[in-house]
Amino acid sequence: MLTKSSRTREKLRIGEVLMQQGLINQAQLTAALAEQKHSGTQLGEILVSHGWVNRTQLRQALNEQRWRNLIATVLLSTTTLLPSATQLVTNTPVVAHSSPIEQDDILQFRNDRPERLPKKMNPVAANYEHDTSYMSLIDTGGAETASASQAKPATESVLAQQPLQDNPTVSSPLQGFCHPLNGQGWLSQGIRGRTHQGRMEYAYDLAADIGTPVYAMRPGRVIAVQDKYPDTGGGKENIAKFNYVWVEHDGGYRSAYIHLQQGFVGSIGIKAGDWVEAGQLIGYSGNSGWSTGPHLHLEVQRPGRNTRQFTKTAPFAIAGTCDNGQLARK
Repeated sequence: MLTKSSRTREKLRIGEVLMQQGLINQAQLTAALAEQKHSGTQLGEILVSHGWVNRTQLRQALNEQRWRNLIATVLLSTTTLLPSATQLVTNTPVVAHSSPIEQDDILQFRNDRPERLPKKMNPVAANYEHDTSYMSLIDTGGAETASASQAKPATESVLAQQPLQDNPTVSSPLQGFCHPLNGQGWLSQGIRGRTHQGRMEYAYDLAADIGTPVYAMRPGRVIAVQDKYPDTGGGKENIAKFNYVWVEHDGGYRSAYIHLQQGFVGSIGIKAGDWVEAGQLIGYSGNSGWSTGPHLHLEVQRPGRNTRQFTKTAPFAIAGTCDNGQLARK
């Protein structure tokens, strides 16, 4: 039976979010909580009054807190319908932006298929740090690319999709995206996190073991694939040296799956120009590029004509599981 080990835990608190973003430290949070207990003033107001955060930072943190708690609630409500899934329980802390969070803060579960690629390194707890301009441009020197205007196959599955609206917001995000790790992993950084600024404002980092299967979140055409960099992570010198799959969906929106494990193309056979259904296996989570720990960087981008440059991200909601046991097809 699938359960959520943090069912009795309180939801993510604003203080935790601010610490994970590196805006306050433990001593400041402890002092603010003590003052809040004595005065009854809201924690955010106390932090602002001391000059530890400004109102813009507080507002962004509150938005992330609501979004992350919403994701946890949605995942719980949708995945409890899968009685065959087994529970993953661990008390090992994962470090996200210099502040520990527990793995069970986000619902996790595993299934038996498909098998993982052999791991090339052991996963580690780490800070997932990127420059704010990271992935504004992509290296297509060794990437296979295709025109996104290729005709869709006649057998395209409707999958009860909602059309993607033109102007998504945090309060009204894009709908119809399933969980790319099928519920595995945990959220190490959400929207408007410390490194999710500018173009990447609405991106997610999902910490996961190397070799964790990655699934297409929505039907679409693969417009670029890159698979040539090792899973050794690294610093800014590897800013454009990451493996990825880039898929264009209806309405011109594009999803990007970043830091994939080297060797996934040979294992799966995916290439630019392939059509993928929601839930089709498209790669494996890895640690390629500018990364200090294994994880999947995930984003949905606004429509654009250029297949060599990532566009600004758009707010989107993840609901339901993805795995349908299929592979990408031509």
